[in-house]
Amino acid sequence: MSNYGVGGEEIRQESSWRYPLGIFLATLILCAVFLYYYVGPSVDEIGGNVPSPAISEEAIAVTVGDTKFAFPANYTVYPRDRRGGPREEVWLYALWPTLSGYAPSRREDFIENAPDTRRIDMLIARRTSPFSERERIDILYMPQTIDQRGARTPFNLIKYDFKEQRANVPTSGYSDTELFLGESAEGEVIALFCYKQRDDLPSPECWRELELSNDVTLTYRFKRPYLAEWRKIDAEVRKFVAGLEAR
Repeated sequence: MSNYGVGGEEIRQESSWRYPLGIFLATLILCAVFLYYYVGPSVDEIGGNVPSPAISEEAIAVTVGDTKFAFPANYTVYPRDRRGGPREEVWLYALWPTLSGYAPSRREDFIENAPDTRRIDMLIARRTSPFSERERIDILYMPQTIDQRGARTPFNLIKYDFKEQRANVPTSGYSDTELFLGESAEGEVIALFCYKQRDDLPSPECWRELELSNDVTLTYRFKRPYLAEWRKIDAEVRKFVAGLEAR
């Protein structure tokens, strides 16, 4: 709205609601920014890189290296892997001993990291090491042990301790773990690593890495209290993963 004053100069009258409206809009935008910052999804969440269970059993088709897989969505750890297609790696989990996928009734076993959780974590990934498991045992692991004779255990495994880490001395990175060697159900020598039981590591794990093909490896992890069941775990996990391969 405008009119003219003395001398013909135009006098403009500002609307009374313009400034309050501007303040209101600015406040609204600031509130939205703060709300998104505190409760909105992060970049990792948007990218599907935050662990989140799924209840769907829809089959997901994924290719890792030279191998095609098909697995139900409720076995996947990360949402990104539910999109399917080529992947460098895929994280799966299942409950021992049934190797069943996620369900709301079993949420605690899947989500919590209790020392005796029955969850088994599986990583299917592109192979990066030029050595096979047998070669790693002979070339990488055994030379770093304190006593290559090892010590027998009640679990049909031979336990080896690694040299302790010392200042200014190159180490293998195994000093906080123990190595267990045993024979699989097929008679192959396998290597199991277990974190040592310590006060600052309340939920130690054991794991094995093996080759599924020339281009793909499998690493599975389980809690140390189930070490006595290692041979059955090994056989069942390998059978489970083989069943996920698309034919």
